[in-house]
Amino acid sequence: MPRRDLQLLVAAIALGLIVRVVYVLATWDHTLAGDENEYDKEAGFIADGDWFWTDTPYGIPHPSAWKTPVYPLFVGLLYRVGTENPDAVMLLQVLVFGPLTIALTWLLGRRLFGAGVGTAAAFIAALNPFIWQFEARLFAETLATPLTLAILLLVLDRRQSTRAIVAAGALAGVLILVKPSALHILAAVVPAILVAWGWRRGAPRAALAFGVCLLVIAPWTIRNYAEFDALIPLSVQDAGIYGVFNDEAANDDDKPWAWRLLNARDADLFDRDNPLPDDELRAELRDRAFEYIEDNPSSVPKALFWNGVTRFWDLRQPRHALDEVKFQGRSRALTWIGLIAWWVILPLGLLGLWFARARRRLVIPLAAMFLLATCVYIGNSGTRYRAPFEPVMAVLACSAVAAIRGNRPEQP
Repeated sequence: MPRRDLQLLVAAIALGLIVRVVYVLATWDHTLAGDENEYDKEAGFIADGDWFWTDTPYGIPHPSAWKTPVYPLFVGLLYRVGTENPDAVMLLQVLVFGPLTIALTWLLGRRLFGAGVGTAAAFIAALNPFIWQFEARLFAETLATPLTLAILLLVLDRRQSTRAIVAAGALAGVLILVKPSALHILAAVVPAILVAWGWRRGAPRAALAFGVCLLVIAPWTIRNYAEFDALIPLSVQDAGIYGVFNDEAANDDDKPWAWRLLNARDADLFDRDNPLPDDELRAELRDRAFEYIEDNPSSVPKALFWNGVTRFWDLRQPRHALDEVKFQGRSRALTWIGLIAWWVILPLGLLGLWFARARRRLVIPLAAMFLLATCVYIGNSGTRYRAPFEPVMAVLACSAVAAIRGNRPEQP
């Protein structure tokens, strides 16, 4: 490997670290917002020895399946060995996972399209707020982004070894326990194996990856069953569709089908005088959402359009993306920068995917992952949920620029 390539990678990492650390220090002691509060709360219980407890939603401390375990465990262990200071955790996150994300983006770009694309994508990962801003907050995307990149590095555009297949399945299980909506990663792993090996030889290998993924998830599912005597495969979050499939979301002219924490139909379920166990609350919320869908079947394509397409891919008015900022404790100015960058990266990324269309081992898994993600986020979506895909789109965008300039990206 040329020395200059490594020097450029080090420069990208250094630049990324400066940006991240300055942001964390400048926003030290910021008020926690959105999911940050829940992660901080669960981590605090872990630090006190109450593993995987919360007092959400009724203010009553109890063993919980409100969130999947990995990110609360990560923060909780840091609280346990250090001080219960979210800002200190954020600083550690950017110091560790910032360089890791930049390096993995560089590796992915380099392996798929050559050194020039890898270097350009690394600098985007260093500077683009939509990649790094979530590392500087208490959000699970901190772990989800590098895990997504690592899995794609193992399976994309190659004939995978058994060891790589097992590793990809294991990491996919960990990723899903970080972020349940990351089920879409299986839409990359399974097709990547099938396309690389063919149906006859690929099917048992894909089953191996899927089986390893399930084995990683199984202990948490078993714990939930033992705790609640009910099947909660991942967390209560899969009941979140209640916040979209209700009359108030459907009839909101300004933000149609946007998720809302509370609505009139379900207010009784959050009455502190009549608390429900996690499993019963999850079941009731899911039942009401599915009853609404049954009575209003057109709600599914409408929610898919507004959440899976316009919100997830930010094909909307800037003010609607900016409305998310306060709820997530982020910066409006940096969100503007991220939006402008995204509206350049998205078309170039799609163009890069088109230019690579002959490489079925690359294009089919990525297209399948993007498509399934669009469907997964029908129940709630926004800029934050796309964060693990941002480095991938940056790589594709850089490959398109290289092709347009007449320097067709290298193939492995």
